[in-house]
Amino acid sequence: MPVGFQQVDLTKPLPAGIIPKDTDVLVHLAAYRGASSDVTGHFRGTAAATLNLCEAARRAGVRRVVLASSTSVYEPALPASRTLQEEDRRIHARPLADAFAKKWAEDAARLQALLAEPQSMLWILRPGLVVGPGMRSGSWVRSTIRRILAGEPYPLTGERGHHLGLVALDDAIEGFIHAIGAEPPPYTEKPGPIWNLVSEVWWERDVITALAEAVGVEPRFVPPATTDPVGWSEQPLSIAGDGGRWIRESGGKRTRPIRPLLEALARAERGA
Repeated sequence: MPVGFQQVDLTKPLPAGIIPKDTDVLVHLAAYRGASSDVTGHFRGTAAATLNLCEAARRAGVRRVVLASSTSVYEPALPASRTLQEEDRRIHARPLADAFAKKWAEDAARLQALLAEPQSMLWILRPGLVVGPGMRSGSWVRSTIRRILAGEPYPLTGERGHHLGLVALDDAIEGFIHAIGAEPPPYTEKPGPIWNLVSEVWWERDVITALAEAVGVEPRFVPPATTDPVGWSEQPLSIAGDGGRWIRESGGKRTRPIRPLLEALARAERGA
């Protein structure tokens, strides 16, 4: 079957007909990647773009929208010893400049989809830290490996750092495939399910240690030198979403182990 591509500006209302009528599924993965200080860019390129796309989907009669999110959507004020549930409080206080505009917009997008087109469904997937081949060079994992290889000390908040939710890239992809084609779980509230795509929960210190061991380096930890505006260097926080609902409602799948993926990434970065 032939495949066509169209380039559109999501920061503006989409022209009529850009989405074929009665499309079954629309998958939204776009987000603004500019500097965190670019408040206008983040609002237009993520928050407004999400709403523009959902409005175009409503006009076209799209039956299902699958929206890529992140566990960063949750309020970063929970103790690091616990994991985040889908029902936990969403972000309210974070400034838009901190690159969370897409997450900030999603509850508004869900509400709009519900009110404007009750028969449609908006399925939101919130991956944690995705680990696997093809990660960007500037990703946290790969840039951290380079710091370890260079012998730089790692700034750790508290004894163990933040609580992180990790998921294998292949598992995250399968989560999206499931959301695209599967029936919604029983008792799902409109406009659709929300899943945290997280398979394992790690302390930040353990991630750094595993990466360092994979390249034969002794990790060095130091307290953070500065206080960031979001409060990540003031106390260890939980950004580890609980993936129990996703695993249970997608058929009880067995997820891929994270440690071998971290070790493979570290060895590949060392050999680059």
